[in-house]
Amino acid sequence: MMTLFYLILILFNIIQIDSSLNTCRQTFGPNKYDLNQLSNLTILGEEKSFRYILTPCGLVPTNKCGSSISSFEPGMTACQERIPDARFESAMGFLDGYGKSPNLLFNENPQGPGTGIVMIMRNALCNRRERFVNVTFICDENIKQPTKMNVIEGPICKFKIIVRAAEACPVKEGITGGAIFIIILFVLIIIYLVCGILYNRYKQNQTGLAVIPNRSFWLLLGGMFVDGCKFTWNFVRNCAQRTFSSSASYESV
Repeated sequence: MMTLFYLILILFNIIQIDSSLNTCRQTFGPNKYDLNQLSNLTILGEEKSFRYILTPCGLVPTNKCGSSISSFEPGMTACQERIPDARFESAMGFLDGYGKSPNLLFNENPQGPGTGIVMIMRNALCNRRERFVNVTFICDENIKQPTKMNVIEGPICKFKIIVRAAEACPVKEGITGGAIFIIILFVLIIIYLVCGILYNRYKQNQTGLAVIPNRSFWLLLGGMFVDGCKFTWNFVRNCAQRTFSSSASYESV
């Protein structure tokens, strides 16, 4: 039984826990996009005397943003660095959930359905006014894990960024990590039971219910399941009876 427990524990560790931003999963018509696929990347772009660093749907590494005499604000997903002296210039945008407003805004690429997704950031300041950053992620199957982006500023404090990436293409539906875990767990339980029964039958010469491995545990588990069903049924029935009694009393009044 301990072997099965350790196998389950290993599965929990190897399956990636989905802690990514739900806002970075967007659906437009039949097309589903997931920019969380880019959240582990640091994408760079330059324009004039500035370098721009973007980690889509993730926290940008502050050590890439240049030196700063003050602490960085939490939640930065993009930053601006002054190239000549490698000095931090300003934040370009923040992730949702860090107290900045408005939240990130997403639209499908205006070039047409299935061609990519647009992310708009307006929650950082530029010369004490709103900074507008339009990031267009263009679907390009030939570029995976991009590291470069094109940046254009104009007019002042309004930025247009273009990122070409295969990860910006519509997501192809597939089996989820949770479903894979359930399938593997089910298969392991079947293997455990079959091997245990065969061992008890032919090695231990057990018969009847005695061939079930760890029989006392499974009987206890079954009893707990039955007790849980009874408790749930009684709880629902009592709630229904109280509701019916209250309604009847109200109508009589």
